[in-house]
Amino acid sequence: MAIQSRLFDAGLYQGKQCVLHINLAPDGRLKSVTSEGGDPALCQAALAAARSANIPKPPSEAVYDKIKDAKLDFKL
Repeated sequence: MAIQSRLFDAGLYQGKQCVLHINLAPDGRLKSVTSEGGDPALCQAALAAARSANIPKPPSEAVYDKIKDAKLDFKL
């Protein structure tokens, strides 16, 4: 949700999709984000949204272990 809320003009990308690969630090800080395919314009917007998002710290180490290296599939 933190990334999605930073995706402005989402209506421009209706019917498009993009896959992002994110790597998080234990405090929720985004260590890296890359596009792994999809609509180029949506991927650029999603990358910018991810880089500017304030991702909250995971509530536990178990949750962090599940999300620290994740793929996000944006389908609009």
